[in-house]
Amino acid sequence: MTRLVIEIDGQETIVTDITPYRAERDEIIGKLSAIYEGFDKGPVSALYGREAEIVELLNRHALMQYVIESFEKESVRRANLLAGWELVKKHSAGGGT
Repeated sequence: MTRLVIEIDGQETIVTDITPYRAERDEIIGKLSAIYEGFDKGPVSALYGREAEIVELLNRHALMQYVIESFEKESVRRANLLAGWELVKKHSAGGGT
């Protein structure tokens, strides 16, 4: 099982499953999509009143993406190291040639 210790909102957090982080990322994208619905028909100034909300959502999205990518990299790293261990065990047991 992949286990990642990462700083989230200023606190060290142990992440063993990224499902909730993916769900939050998708929820953020949904919220941004709702804010920007019909935007191509209006001026940027139409969003000025929601700038703080948009920035907060963008920052949160970046954090979720960082957690997800870090976890995925850690998973690959762990799998590589375990593959090496399995190879050593196989050859140590006399199963290799």
